[in-house]
Amino acid sequence: MVNKKWVIVTLVAFALLIILLGSGCRPSGTESEGQVILEGEGIFVGQIDSHSVEIIIDDQPRAFGLGVGVSVVDISDGSAVAFTYTEEETRPVLFSIKAVEIEDEILQGEGIYTGQIDSHSVEIVVGSQPKVFALGEGVSLDHIDDGSRVVFTYRKEETRPLLLSIEMTGRPVDGETGDLVGEGIFVGQIDAQSVEILLNRVFMLGDDVSTDGIDDGSLVAFTYSESGQRAVLDSLKAVDEPVEGDIAHGIFIGHSDSQSVEIQYYMAFALGAEVSIADIADGAEVVFTYQEGLHRPVLTSIIAR
Repeated sequence: MVNKKWVIVTLVAFALLIILLGSGCRPSGTESEGQVILEGEGIFVGQIDSHSVEIIIDDQPRAFGLGVGVSVVDISDGSAVAFTYTEEETRPVLFSIKAVEIEDEILQGEGIYTGQIDSHSVEIVVGSQPKVFALGEGVSLDHIDDGSRVVFTYRKEETRPLLLSIEMTGRPVDGETGDLVGEGIFVGQIDAQSVEILLNRVFMLGDDVSTDGIDDGSLVAFTYSESGQRAVLDSLKAVDEPVEGDIAHGIFIGHSDSQSVEIQYYMAFALGAEVSIADIADGAEVVFTYQEGLHRPVLTSIIAR
């Protein structure tokens, strides 16, 4: 005869098993299931506020939200870091972050030399992006013309890459070192006499120009003046929508260093005499030279990369 007591115990255990399975119990530590955890490396710039930080990745600053339990109190500004993160709708969120040792690796690059920023640093346009390099000991710029094509070696450092050598491989496109040089994305023709180009450009901060209260990715209104191969901001402010007047608008990318910022914006150029765009497709990366005109800058040459 079956023992009724054991039958009752068996039925109760079976019922408890069904309840547990139905409740969806899972092992701990799977809260991120369905999210893709990505890995990254960069330079830790510092905290933006109590909930977010800025990290430079491939010489481009990017803001990250701090995930639950993620702390940066032991990470010094300017440190090299390795981190994991998830992409969210508003901004990426850090899953973990730690300081790492920088590899003493010598890298090679090429681009357009736009000139000295100060006695200790220069700017080179690399792949349509202006980048700031610190001058290494013994590196001479006497033989490098502003606007010329260059090849160079550098080493990544905590604050900015260090230029170890630089050689000129070609003069500006039209041979005129006095022309300004730029790289960008060819948007297309506005009319028969003018075209539009999407630029990412670094601007020096002019006197009394502040970036306080301007978040990366903000729409900004700004005015600037040309100073040799550099552009200097005369005014800069975040706006909710474009404002009227003789003023430019763009997206504030972030700080390149303590004295300069990067802005992405559209710019109209008049076509100079004998400048042809017949072989340049909309959306193509272009290198161009130009001069300041009465109403808008005038292209003196343009070629697709």
